[in-house]
Amino acid sequence: MDRLTDLLAVPVLGLVVLATVTDRFSSIHLVLAYLFLAAIAFNQYDVRAHEGISPLFSLQVGLTFALGTALIVLVVGGLGVRILELCAVFVLLLAFVLARDDLPSYLPAAGPYLAAFAVLFAIFLYHAGEFPADSGLGLFPVFAGVVLAFNCFVLPRYVSADAVWWATTALATGAVVLALPTLVVGDYGLWLFEARTWDGTTTLPLLDREFPIVRSVFANPNSFGLLVFPGIVAATVATHRALRSRSVLALAPASALPILAFGLFLSNSRASMLATAIAVGLYTLASTDRRLLPVALLAVLVAVPVFLVGIYYSVLPIDPANRFALWRAGLEATVRDSGLFGQGIVGTREAIEPYLPDPVGTYTSHNSYLSIAIRTGLLGGLAYCVLVLGPIVHGGCATPV
Repeated sequence: MDRLTDLLAVPVLGLVVLATVTDRFSSIHLVLAYLFLAAIAFNQYDVRAHEGISPLFSLQVGLTFALGTALIVLVVGGLGVRILELCAVFVLLLAFVLARDDLPSYLPAAGPYLAAFAVLFAIFLYHAGEFPADSGLGLFPVFAGVVLAFNCFVLPRYVSADAVWWATTALATGAVVLALPTLVVGDYGLWLFEARTWDGTTTLPLLDREFPIVRSVFANPNSFGLLVFPGIVAATVATHRALRSRSVLALAPASALPILAFGLFLSNSRASMLATAIAVGLYTLASTDRRLLPVALLAVLVAVPVFLVGIYYSVLPIDPANRFALWRAGLEATVRDSGLFGQGIVGTREAIEPYLPDPVGTYTSHNSYLSIAIRTGLLGGLAYCVLVLGPIVHGGCATPV
């Protein structure tokens, strides 16, 4: 990691975690940290690539500060014309993403994803106009849109993949290490963090021993599993890349793998376990013979529905925890109530409640695709699928080099 932007990836990702698990940092701190990183990244990249300041550097920095100013205007209540403020953020953010000196070669590959982002972001901004400018619900789409745009279109260009693999491995391992003492001492607090267990236990098959389900510093075990899952994938990739370069640094992520695997087991997050198995399997196959990856992706597309059908009919001994009832209700809420542009920034619990059988109780839809579709309708749901699934298909079908 020889670039300043690589080093900054660690504290910025750390700030994401702190903003998630504590109330010390608000959304505005997170977004301004992203803007700060982007401004430095532009500078580092242009100096390195052009041996001086790029002709677009002044435009990039100007857009950075303009976008930051627009966010601050929204935070303090703005000029009183809500729709104009939101349109300004929308235009500035797209301009920021498009301010590239390699735009002609960039657009053909990134164009569909940029269009999908623009659609999704615009729908959320449209619904945000229903709330006061300084409210959390009114600001959330702006902050989430900025973070999404930087993650998809800015940071991958300026921060090396190795920096992301190592930073993700370190953060996930840290969350597991914080969770482990709860097995001995129970819930405890440490500085900003509160590490806690969850109701219920899980059994380790080989040892036939029960362990309490843990949520580490997160609100629930699923959030904990959602961090550990990419941590395992990142550690796998980092280990392989270091071994391929014959570096002794491979020992670090390799030693983190068993810790992360145990943490994933303790989270009892079945979706994260399944996602980990699929992702690590696909990476292993791709690193062995890249030409087999399209076949593997097709196999996953077939296997996942079969797996779900097996759970639904109790062929597989996995408790679905009412997921099928929740998904059915989410689908009905989308089809009957969401229309083309969705129900707006609403809780999915309220949206699906009319379609739930009484014994299920009041739960969320427990599915990100349904959650987005309920809030943004058919158009937003399709755009979200393009953003999430498009790169997987694109990467799997790309010609090996």
